[in-house]
Amino acid sequence: MVLKVLIQKNDNMLSRIAESLFWMNRYVERAEGIMRMLQINFVTSLDKNETEHYNWQPVLQIFTYLDDASIEKIKDDTQATLRYIITDKSNDNSIRSIITKARENARGVQDHITKETWESINEYYQKVNSKHMEQLLDSGEQLYVINTLIEHSLYFYGVAEVTMPRGEGWNFMNMGKFIERGVQTAAILDIKFSDIDYDINNPMDIPYWKNLLLSVSGFEYYMKSYHTGLQTQNVLDMIIMNTNFPRSILYSVKKVSHIMDKIVHDSPEADQDLQKTIGRLRSKIEYSDLQTISRIGLHDYLEEIITDIYAFSDKLSKVYFAYY
Repeated sequence: MVLKVLIQKNDNMLSRIAESLFWMNRYVERAEGIMRMLQINFVTSLDKNETEHYNWQPVLQIFTYLDDASIEKIKDDTQATLRYIITDKSNDNSIRSIITKARENARGVQDHITKETWESINEYYQKVNSKHMEQLLDSGEQLYVINTLIEHSLYFYGVAEVTMPRGEGWNFMNMGKFIERGVQTAAILDIKFSDIDYDINNPMDIPYWKNLLLSVSGFEYYMKSYHTGLQTQNVLDMIIMNTNFPRSILYSVKKVSHIMDKIVHDSPEADQDLQKTIGRLRSKIEYSDLQTISRIGLHDYLEEIITDIYAFSDKLSKVYFAYY
């Protein structure tokens, strides 16, 4: 097997290693995003005064490949939804499937991650694959299961943060994390705004947006930062363009752009094309305002962002991960 791409930097990282590190973090980020949505929706479902506004349909639309008819069957069944999204082996995007893929990627690059990082992802894998987790889901301990798995994601990130060297591996791990985060945030925002027909002038109050803000860990920050103006537009501003909010789309895109500047490759033209691609997306968001978004249409605007992030990710894969 001849490698097509060799990254020329301190640790001479092969493309397959960079790819595994990229996907290891991307899968963990995906799992955490799903679990946070499950956590907020589950807590909301316990409040009978709000259940008429919330069911599991948005979560199923964003994080599964089920068709509309299949979603309709289980959207009001908390137990069935949680089993399908967390432990179902037939669901390629279940937490069990995602963390299994993350562990497989980590196992193939154990020489390039710290012992502690490997152990943290392996513990996560063991936990989500244990019979005990399934038993807890069936015995009314759903919230405990959800919180436990979120803690494993946070533990993995914390361990990686304090033990991983800041080389090429670290760059590709974070590239995967922030690409996944940007896509997730845009998709969640798109689904939530579809409920009000993407009307950014709709005077919905903060209780309506609370579920969305909590699902991206932004409710507390929102309450401290936005004191005047239309709630709907403030929510949009924070989740798309606020660079102090670590789960905003612009924050993620800027992180990807900064990481791209650090990566040195033996094909300057390919690097320049990647930098231009992410730079254009960064500028599109950075210089947007509510008037621009309204003129384009929020749904189309978010779809363009998601498409552009995927396009960048595809280019990145061809340049850095292509081998034969």
